[in-house]
Amino acid sequence: MKFNRNFIINLLVIAINQLPNARGVKISESELNNFKYGAKEFTMAIIGDTGYTKEASQVMNLASFDALLHLGDYDYKCEPDSYFTKILGSNRKYKFFGILGNHEDAGECGESKYHRYVSNINYQMKKNTGTSCVFSKYKTMWSCVYNNVRIVGLSPSISKEESRSSQLAFLKKYLSESSEDWKICAWHYYDDYYHTGKYQKNKNYVSGDGENFYDYCKNQGAIIFSAHDHVYARTHVMSKFSKPVIDTYDYDSPSNIVQIRKGATLNILDAVGGWEVYDEAGKHKNFSHWIKKYARGSNGENAKKYGGLFCKFNVGGNNKKSYCEFKRINSSTSVFDSFTIYRNNDPKNIAYDKIDSRFLSEKIAAYQAKKSGSSSGSGSTTTTTNNNNPTIKTSTNDRCGSSYGKCPSGKCCSKYGWCSTSNDHCDVDKGCQTKYGILITTSIPYSSSNRCGSSYGKCRNNECCSRYGWCSNSSSHCGSGCQPLYGRCY
Repeated sequence: MKFNRNFIINLLVIAINQLPNARGVKISESELNNFKYGAKEFTMAIIGDTGYTKEASQVMNLASFDALLHLGDYDYKCEPDSYFTKILGSNRKYKFFGILGNHEDAGECGESKYHRYVSNINYQMKKNTGTSCVFSKYKTMWSCVYNNVRIVGLSPSISKEESRSSQLAFLKKYLSESSEDWKICAWHYYDDYYHTGKYQKNKNYVSGDGENFYDYCKNQGAIIFSAHDHVYARTHVMSKFSKPVIDTYDYDSPSNIVQIRKGATLNILDAVGGWEVYDEAGKHKNFSHWIKKYARGSNGENAKKYGGLFCKFNVGGNNKKSYCEFKRINSSTSVFDSFTIYRNNDPKNIAYDKIDSRFLSEKIAAYQAKKSGSSSGSGSTTTTTNNNNPTIKTSTNDRCGSSYGKCPSGKCCSKYGWCSTSNDHCDVDKGCQTKYGILITTSIPYSSSNRCGSSYGKCRNNECCSRYGWCSNSSSHCGSGCQPLYGRCY
């Protein structure tokens, strides 16, 4: 049975308030919700094949967002300025990231207009603040960092100047160097298996006959977005794209739960942003690797129901969780598809809901430490070793790790990359990153009773210390929630 987030919060708050190491620091749900902790939450709109009609604007008004990733085809009349003046406008508050579509290429619109499209996209991206972007020589490829996401935008089969091999090299360079929590690969076209059949050509427009672009992104744990075929379609989590193989762990997850990691990811085809919705046709529409599809409909019922995908990254501060909705205009049920993405490096041993509960437990511990002004237990002898490596910069925003640097003096770096002094941050068994923060070695005295924890000490006679601070050898004491600092666990 899976529980929703509020239910988990309530259980954790009740349990934590009963623990002996809570030291009188009580927490209410409202206090916890108001406590800002974790990565910055932001929403990205992912939309393709829009044109510049009123419908394109209506799709963008379906939800508020902080950044827009446009997957190409800004108009269908070779008017390079129209989308950027009529849809984006001059006073946008959100970040813009855009790639070229086939209706922008030189074969469609001629050399001068093609270069005008490239120039407009580049100009709009350089207007962004709070982002860091690198562009290729001819500006038809780019790699950008925004918050804790790395986006690589490519234009295979569209760019005149930059070959498919140079695009693959660009992709490899910037994905392999990426240390961001989230990674995205974006291009306009698709390979043969990853469209739903409007065009019955067995052709890999992205990868060609060489190394598979999709599989390289998959190996890096990057989410893949594409467009061109005017439908919305989402794959299962795939462990292979060149010849489709659905990931083993995807079969164990509900359809609205997506667990990605290095070696397994999904592709989303998102191309109904305001111009036209296609029919499905041929073998492609029946491929088993599709888990959700949206097209024109057998009676054309969706012909004017254009839409886009809106993804909230770092839900509640959790940098391992995002939530996405595909929304439509002109429909009584706006949301057609919704799903949660977890970055889970070990789905065999870690259930996806554990990612929620572990983060909430860490958040509660950080709040307790902040509210009480202390994180060390009584009666313990503690030795603290600071990380004085001068080659590692000191973080200035309470984040830590390879992308941020080491914590300020006196703080530990948790497994999730946050600086604090709580046990959850400083316990090596819970993933404390000693390279980026202090290392605390604690000599804990034995308890004089059958209680255990920071206020009592560790259990005698090789007993386990339960999550509620009692010593025994029962499975409920030694199993889930057992406190390894204060007794054995199994």
